[in-house]
Amino acid sequence: MAAEAHSTATLRLTVGDLRVVHPVTVPSGSVRASAVVPALQELVNAVVGAAEAKLGESGTAISCRKGCGACCRQLVPVSRTEAERLLGVIEAMPAKRQQALKERFATAAAAIRAAGLDATAGRADRELSVGYFALGIPCPFLEEESCSIHPERPLVCREYLVTSPAELCAGPQQKGVTPVPVPKVSMAARSLQDDSENWFPLAMLMDWAKTRPRNGVKRTGPEWVQRFLRRLSA
Repeated sequence: MAAEAHSTATLRLTVGDLRVVHPVTVPSGSVRASAVVPALQELVNAVVGAAEAKLGESGTAISCRKGCGACCRQLVPVSRTEAERLLGVIEAMPAKRQQALKERFATAAAAIRAAGLDATAGRADRELSVGYFALGIPCPFLEEESCSIHPERPLVCREYLVTSPAELCAGPQQKGVTPVPVPKVSMAARSLQDDSENWFPLAMLMDWAKTRPRNGVKRTGPEWVQRFLRRLSA
C-alpha cells in the first residue's frame, strides 16, 4: 500500500504581538478534520513557544511543572474536531486502559450533570469556570497529577501556563494566579467544521460520543488549514 501523501507549507503569522514562522504538514488528500489536529497542535505549540520566549526576555519564569495537576481540574473546552481525535486516541489503547478511562469519564460526567453544568449555552465563561472548578473533578486523563496523554492534550491546555506560585492554582477563586498572555489560537478550532462555535467540557467526551454527528465532511489537509486560519483572523 502506498504511503499517504502529505503537503508542507511554512506559515508566517502575526498573532497578537507575536510573530510566528512555523512549517505545518498535513495530508494532501481528502480527510476528516480530525486528521489535521496534529498540525494544529504543532501550530499552537509554536505560538506558545513564542510567548514563552518573549516572557523569558523579561526574566520571568513559568512555574508550571510535571506533577502539579491543579489546572487539570478546570473546565477544558474541546471542539468537535479535537473530540474526534481524542476518541481515536482512546480507541487505540488496550482494552483494560480504555475501560478505566471510561469509568473515570462516567464519574466526572455524573458530577457535572448533578451540578447542572452540562448545559453551557448562554452562560458566562466565568460562571461556568468557577462552578466547574469548585467541583474538584480531575480530568479523566489525569494520573499521578500529570497528563497521561500529554502529547495529545487539548489545544487549550497547551495555552495555559502561569508565572505565579504553583500553590495558588489550587485556590477556589484562582486568586493571585498570573497566566502567561498566550493568544487563544485554540478558539479557531471550535467552528472548524461548523459555522457556529461548537464545544463542550472535555469530561463529557464519552457522553458526546453517544450522539456525536456522523456526517462530517472531508476536505484536503491544506483546505482544513486554510479554514482554520480564516477563523483565526476573523
